Amino acid sequence: MNYSKNYFGKNLTELSYTDIENFFIEEKKESNSLEFKSYSTENGNLNKSIESITKGICAFLNSEGGILIWGAPKGIKRENRQEKVFIGDLSPVPELKEKDWLINKISDSITPLPIGVNVQTLDKNDSYVYVFEIQQSKYCPHQFKNTYYARLDGQTKPAPHYLIEALFKKITFPQIEGFIGLDKIYCNETNYYLDLTDTIPKSV
Repeated sequence: MNYSKNYFGKNLTELSYTDIENFFIEEKKESNSLEFKSYSTENGNLNKSIESITKGICAFLNSEGGILIWGAPKGIKRENRQEKVFIGDLSPVPELKEKDWLINKISDSITPLPIGVNVQTLDKNDSYVYVFEIQQSKYCPHQFKNTYYARLDGQTKPAPHYLIEALFKKITFPQIEGFIGLDKIYCNETNYYLDLTDTIPKSV
């Protein structure tokens, strides 16, 4: 699934810092396929922030995939609303982390090994926003720090037992196709005969 295209109208590798600024001109809410993380020293050091990012990525792997933006605006609670909204100035990360370093850090913290996690680093005046695009995993359930997470009601939460049980039981069967070709048809006084050619079924 090309989540970046769905939300921004561009592939992940085509995104710019301005695209993310423009995305938050209007209020945005988190969903089961969209999560926002602001950067603030109030939330702890950089390693603590990366732990929170990793937990979110683990949840996406166990759910339907999605986009996680690190450096998004700070969430605001409106009056009479439960969920936060995100609008306005970004809260960028002040430190550049290489893609390989980020992916390795995330991969080392999630078991089994996650596949289908991509990140794009966007910069402006030595400030950085990281956009992660995560695909639903074929090898779930995954866990982070001995806990399974999932996207539930637009939030990252510990996955309930029934969901983990369902993920463990999930089996994907290959689709089998076979083809028969009619080579010749002929008859005698009482019967019709068909010459057929079949092909070896293949998985698709």
